[in-house]
Amino acid sequence: MSLDEIKNLLLTVTINVYHQWAETDADEYIVWAEDGESGAVHADNRKEIQILDVTVDVFTKHEYPDIITRLQNAFNEAKLPFELLSIQYETDTGYTHYEYLVQAVV
Repeated sequence: MSLDEIKNLLLTVTINVYHQWAETDADEYIVWAEDGESGAVHADNRKEIQILDVTVDVFTKHEYPDIITRLQNAFNEAKLPFELLSIQYETDTGYTHYEYLVQAVV
């Protein structure tokens, strides 16, 4: 899945989707960002395919949020493997922060 496809997939979950950072007061939103290369395919001394790790961070002020169900269903329907890395409560903002890892092919 490409970076554009990942962005468009996230937009099916919520309209509050941001790349790399967000300045919003929405009750829930998603921020996604490329982290680095996790793999590649080389041929004839050239990089033919690059695989990037992409973090998808969900911030919500709701307990047992539906956005998480919608996001995981969207990942599954798109056949995009994902890993939930952490869930943290941020006392300074009041948001619960869910961090996912997916991969993009560029």
